[in-house]
Amino acid sequence: MSWCLWLAVTFCSYAFFVWIPGLLVASGMTITKSFSVSILIYLAQIPGYYSSAFFCEKIGRKATIVTYMGLACLAGIWLAYAQGDTAVVSASIFMSFAMNGVNAGEYAYTPEVFPTHLRATGMGTASAFGRIGAICSPMLVGYIYPIWGFAGVFGMTTVILMVGALAVIFLGVSTSGKTLEQITADEYGVGDEHAGSLPAAKARV
Repeated sequence: MSWCLWLAVTFCSYAFFVWIPGLLVASGMTITKSFSVSILIYLAQIPGYYSSAFFCEKIGRKATIVTYMGLACLAGIWLAYAQGDTAVVSASIFMSFAMNGVNAGEYAYTPEVFPTHLRATGMGTASAFGRIGAICSPMLVGYIYPIWGFAGVFGMTTVILMVGALAVIFLGVSTSGKTLEQITADEYGVGDEHAGSLPAAKARV
């Protein structure tokens, strides 16, 4: 679950944020204007992070991640069919807000789903899979855009985000209102009396 989540989110983040100035120029803006508009788009990250942090505590990490990924999918669809500078910029701001909301949620959620003795390894491997997405996405965007344009680029990111969201929905565990020991107990099927530590056989895995 964590590998799918990180791969999807990092892939789409790099596909969007690395290429957005170039995509704005391709939509008809001047280079100077595209970089000025990019600043507004990046500023939307701030409320994205803060709002996600708020909802992580109110409705839980899993629900927050899925909600913001859903918003990012809507932004991707909007961008795929946006016409004109105003629509493209508005959709881009919405995408920036939503994607960074997902980032805030995944950083809070990922460490919680691993038991203590595997927490650093679990977080590290999930982040490593995310780097795979970061490497692949700019190249794929550069390949797809000349062929299918905005619709192809953001159609691709929308599908990948949906796969990541489905992984969280069906494979992720709810951590809301639970201690780390309770989360570990739920995942590994350990009784409450053993929630603080896994059996020796499982601890060696």
